[in-house]
Amino acid sequence: MDVFEVMGTCRAIRQLKPDPVPPELIDRVLWAATRAPSPGNSQGWDFVVVDDPDARRTIGAAVREAMVDRVAAMPRPDRTTRLMLDGTARLVATFDQAPVIVFVTGGVIYPPQAPREAFTWSALYPAAQNIVLAARALGLGSVFTTLHHVADRTIRDTLGIPDHVRIAATIPIGWPDDGVQFGPVSRRPVEDFVHRNRWEGDKRGIGI
Repeated sequence: MDVFEVMGTCRAIRQLKPDPVPPELIDRVLWAATRAPSPGNSQGWDFVVVDDPDARRTIGAAVREAMVDRVAAMPRPDRTTRLMLDGTARLVATFDQAPVIVFVTGGVIYPPQAPREAFTWSALYPAAQNIVLAARALGLGSVFTTLHHVADRTIRDTLGIPDHVRIAATIPIGWPDDGVQFGPVSRRPVEDFVHRNRWEGDKRGIGI
């Protein structure tokens, strides 16, 4: 599949079947993650791959407790927001049914003489994006989330992730549920974001 087709059809897939994913496919996804750039080629990432049902149930319960009421209370002013939040509600309700959950983590290690946290995120987020793109290329659904923020203690205690290790992304992966399809992502025109040769002002009226 062409890389531009992958990018252009890489929808957030929030409804996943509980069916197992072959380990070799997850290995390919993780291979892609480790092809991401990192400062000084420091490769300061670690990927915690969770397919154990008990661990997923424990984490899923913590996510539901923190998020169900919060998502239900969020305003839905338009169709796009409503669809996104409805999908988020289903994701939260069925979080532990995803056959695989990948936590993208890393330490503050670069530069060695004076490590800075900004360099950590600059490596972990590209790795997380590669996971999502590789999953799409393989026909697997995934969604980039930061749900670890609402269940941090439970996740760390359940998975043994030390407090000094940063968690950048929580990515459920699985086969798209029945009726859920990949398709064109909804984005504004490129020119809404592009400034040629100099800053051209607040092009979208968002107060910047």
